[in-house]
Amino acid sequence: METGLFIARLFLGVPFIAWGILKLRGGEAKIAPMIAAMGIPDATALAWLVGLCELLGGLAVVLGYPVRTAALLLGLWCLVTGYLEHRGNATELLKNVTMAGGYFALAAAGGGALALFGGAPAGVLG
Repeated sequence: METGLFIARLFLGVPFIAWGILKLRGGEAKIAPMIAAMGIPDATALAWLVGLCELLGGLAVVLGYPVRTAALLLGLWCLVTGYLEHRGNATELLKNVTMAGGYFALAAAGGGALALFGGAPAGVLG
């Protein structure tokens, strides 16, 4: 069970680490116009913040601390971005919904014993 949770954390966390790094290394220029099109002010700063949150969230999931909180937030993030950016493409929308399901399952299961500090304290979700 512990090894399975660790592998699940890798599969769920590493993509967000990569996406965060890509955004922080110039990729924000690709999403800033999409953010600006939604009428949100200072789109570039928000794009940087998105990259930072993705990087930190992915690291929290991989390290397993605080995994319940990070998994819940990333699951909600997947649902929101799926709706806002992919609702016209069923395949992309379902990809985000599937990822959210994995994050919610991880939030319910916790990080396991192979997590930083044994997964405890688990964050705001206990």
